[in-house]
Amino acid sequence: RLLTFNAGDVIRKQGMPGDAFYVIKTGIAEMYIKSKFDDPIKTPPSYLGVVVSTLKEFDYFGERALTTGEPFAASFQVLEKVRCFAFDADIIPPSSILSKKRQATREMIEQLNQRYVLPDDYTPSYPATQQEQCILELLVRFKQIRQAAKCFDYIMKSEPSWGDPGEIARRSILVRKLSYSQRNEFNDVFNIVDVYHEGRVSLLEMQKFMASAQKKKSDKELQEMIDRVNPREGKEANTAITREEFMGLMAEAEFYNLFKETFQELDFENSGYVRAGDLDEVLGGVRDLIAEKKHSSIIDDGDMDMLVDYDQYTKMLLGAAL
Repeated sequence: RLLTFNAGDVIRKQGMPGDAFYVIKTGIAEMYIKSKFDDPIKTPPSYLGVVVSTLKEFDYFGERALTTGEPFAASFQVLEKVRCFAFDADIIPPSSILSKKRQATREMIEQLNQRYVLPDDYTPSYPATQQEQCILELLVRFKQIRQAAKCFDYIMKSEPSWGDPGEIARRSILVRKLSYSQRNEFNDVFNIVDVYHEGRVSLLEMQKFMASAQKKKSDKELQEMIDRVNPREGKEANTAITREEFMGLMAEAEFYNLFKETFQELDFENSGYVRAGDLDEVLGGVRDLIAEKKHSSIIDDGDMDMLVDYDQYTKMLLGAAL
């Protein structure tokens, strides 16, 4: 049979049963292989794998499927219009190994397999479907909302002196300690909360945001939260949080939660206290966040067996109000 396929057509797909031996007369096709370990749920039906070779005039395929009796080990997609001969297995002479009536030797199979090998650096690469992309975006958005809500909870539980110039300078230092990706992420969070794009978060926006995070607050609670960021009195009373103020409180809450969650891993009895020596050992990995110079030990050697309230200790490390 002489068959014709147009650009983009898939002549045979990996996993299909062997039915014929194909020889290209004219045109160009590409051979794709994907791993059997690719996630079948995440892999789109149109995904063929990676290109391992290009087939042109007089090149062939289908020999392995006919010889071994196994399904096609690769997919073949047309790059430029292809005309090819297809020799069905039932018309191939019984004396041929391609007739499916003879058993191939192990050496023959190994030789055939050499053509169907994935590159050593193979990793699945395919665009997410529209549905998957939507789910991913929603999950990222949910994470950002929860992140900001967690930050606001920290503000409500703490007693910061937000209007103090020293506090403003301290939070600015913490913002500078954030990584480039963290700053971008916090800016994205601010843009989510700032639904009117005014460069500040109003009480109304805060209400909507906290409700979406399933953490509803009263007007009084929200105003108190804003006042703790940068309090003003009289006609200058606060009604919103600026981007700069938002970044400062996000940075402080981020590092507070980083230290607190790290120290909690050492509190096996959930008592709120840990050995000073254990704290000192953990801080070795994050020392650059809290000190300009490296020291051999943050805690005095004689105090290593003391029990420390790590919530208070975390605030002390960040210079926050105890």
